Order: sequence, then structure tokens, then C-alpha cells
Amino acid sequence: MNAKIALSRKKEKIANFSIVLGLILLFLVSIYSLKLDVATFVQRFTGASEIVSKFMRVDFSELNAILFELFTSICMAISALFLGFVFSFILSFLGASNTSPFPLFSAIIKGAVGIVRAIPALVWILIVVASLGFGNTSGVVGLVIPTVGYLTKSFISSIEEQEQAIIETMRSTGASWLQMITEGLLPGLATSLLSWTSIRLESNIAESISLGMLGAGGIGMLLMRAIKKYDYATISTIILFIFVTMLIVELSVGKLKKTIR
Repeated sequence: MNAKIALSRKKEKIANFSIVLGLILLFLVSIYSLKLDVATFVQRFTGASEIVSKFMRVDFSELNAILFELFTSICMAISALFLGFVFSFILSFLGASNTSPFPLFSAIIKGAVGIVRAIPALVWILIVVASLGFGNTSGVVGLVIPTVGYLTKSFISSIEEQEQAIIETMRSTGASWLQMITEGLLPGLATSLLSWTSIRLESNIAESISLGMLGAGGIGMLLMRAIKKYDYATISTIILFIFVTMLIVELSVGKLKKTIR
């Protein structure tokens, strides 16, 4: 018996060593394939003190514009989150294998969500901006698409983790599909759904800044304008406000998750 345990542990160690070795080899192959010019990077990095010193200054002359555009970005993120939640809430119950009224619905929705998640959010934003033009509307629509992809996938996972006994009990009592969801599953799912939604809020605010740089409005557009003008002081000021905002959001989301558990 001891010999079998020792052999099993030895196999486990060999397997772990093989995985680590494989990851190291993969890293080395990646570095070699990219042909990174480390020497030039180090040379330029050591000579970048002049540029870094320019970023050490801040300029509050455009404070009103910065605060307004930052507020716009946050509003876009929240609007997209709310709309994404509504769509995802409906699609997730139609897409989950244990609650979908038809198996075909589940397959179609999961396939569509997989496609949405496979395409980066910035690509969706570029497509929307190219279709609808610049502005806040493009920003909200561009954020809704990846939000639906993320939340629907997360909600489906939470729904499919629910005990099948609850669903079978509701069905055996003659409850309708809507009653099964609202009275049987939703009370136990509410915390999980709210938790996933609060996590997505952080991503939406971060992505709303990025999409602004692509012309969809918000603080990102103001940042891009400052970059084009080489206005280092304004760039530093905008980055400072973005950092403070993201820190507040992260702390708030962390507290919210603890509250709803």
C-alpha cells in the first residue's frame, strides 16, 4: 500500500515538473519568436528621465472639462451595465441548460455568447463607432455588447449550478416556467447575479475610458486630445483623476460584494 502511495506521489511530482518545464519552454519560445530588442529598450528607458519629469506636473486649468467628461464616462458605463443586465437576465434563463424551454435556445444563445466573448471589447467598440459615428450613443452601445457577453456567460454558469431538485419540485407542482424562475430559482440566485454585475461595473468604467480614445465620448476623448498636443501636464492630471476614480470604484465594489454575500 505504501509503495503504491509513494509511486503515486512520484508520478504527481513528475507531472508537476513536466508542466513547469513545459511552461518555461513555452515562454522561451515566445520570447525567441518575438525577437524582443531588450538592449534598445534598456537604452531608451534609461534615457527617458526627461519625459518622466514632464509627467510629474499637473494642470487644473481644465478641471471642469475633466470632471464633466469623467462623469460622462461613468454614466456611459452605468447605462451600459443596466441595459446589459436586463438583456443578460433574460438570455441567461433561456440559455441555461436546466431552465431553457427548448434545447435549441440554449445552444443558440451559448454559441452567440461565445462569439461575442471571443471578439475583444475594443473591436466591438470600433465596429459600433464606424457604424453609428462618434458620440455617447456609440459608447453605450459599444459597451452593452461585451457586457451582455460577460454577464450572460456568468449568469448561465450560476443558474446551471443550482440544484436540479428545486426545478423538478417546482415542475412537479405544476408551476409555470416563469414561476419556476421567480419563486424557485431567483431567491437563491440574486446574490450571485448582483455579485457578477458589480464585478462587471469595474470593467465597464475602464473600457468606457478606452472607448473614449476611439471617439465614443467621455474622458478618453479628452485624454487623446491632450496626447496629440503633447500636453503632459493635462495628461498627468487626467490619469490622476482616472486612478482616483478606479480606486474608489474598486473599494466600493469590494464593499458591495461583502454586503450582498
